[in-house]
Amino acid sequence: MIRKLSSNSVLLAALGFAVVGSVHPADGQGRGVPGGLTFFSARDGNNEIYTADWDGRRPLRITDDPASDTDPDLSASGSDVVFTSSRTGNNDIFIVGSAGGPAVNLTNHPANDGWARWAPDGWHIVFHSNRDGNFELYVMNGDGSDVRRLTNYQGIDQFPDWSPNGREIAFRRDTDIYVLDLESGDVRRLTNAQPLNQMPVWSPSGKRLTFMSSRDGYPSVFVMNDDGTGQRNLTPKNPGDADADWISRAPSWSTTGRQIYFMSSRPSTGLDTEIFIMNADGTNPTRLTDTVGMDGSPRVR
Repeated sequence: MIRKLSSNSVLLAALGFAVVGSVHPADGQGRGVPGGLTFFSARDGNNEIYTADWDGRRPLRITDDPASDTDPDLSASGSDVVFTSSRTGNNDIFIVGSAGGPAVNLTNHPANDGWARWAPDGWHIVFHSNRDGNFELYVMNGDGSDVRRLTNYQGIDQFPDWSPNGREIAFRRDTDIYVLDLESGDVRRLTNAQPLNQMPVWSPSGKRLTFMSSRDGYPSVFVMNDDGTGQRNLTPKNPGDADADWISRAPSWSTTGRQIYFMSSRPSTGLDTEIFIMNADGTNPTRLTDTVGMDGSPRVR
């Protein structure tokens, strides 16, 4: 049964798991643990979920289904991966062991569910769904039970991400990035730049966020402070390149916060979408994958 949380009850209903519950720091500080990177790839003909080392080496395919498996997230312990799959005919959220094996449908709903993200407590999962007519944010237990609706907005709420302390969730509302305070229920706006800002991700320190914005005429990876100040394009296109040939999106932080992963298609990749890593100030972008077919949505723990 889905429990809808009003603006006055988001705080207390969510408080029990997001604030009072124990919060575990991400494993693998430093350069990352073996197999600590997860992503999706179409290198074998359709989108499947993979794990790899922090630098993209030793990729391991952990799903095998003719449907499209995308947008994974690795649990804090590194033992489980949640992801979006169309194998039921619509998008549902599945879970699979990080070494592979049978995948289990956690949502099993006729609507479209996606962008699942583990809470810092290692048990709860936030995701977006249009099961109530428009896209809203929901949370559930790691076994798919106790689904709760977190937002109640007439527009679009998508692409949630937990703050490291579990007290806030950053997300896209309509065309901008907002933050939901789970204790007070307050929502604050961080961006105000047309036409689109989305896919926010908190840094491990909780002091910055990286996100995708198309404000400069093409999708690019930006960074900002947690109060919305200091917004800056980290992946500006090369002079002379067409806007349509330069796409960078779905960023995520390394475990140390010193690097940012992202997916990108650009002239240097032959317009194929590959996974890159760069320093958190945008310097030294390095390509990690080189395969035919899209590689995307990198996440590390």
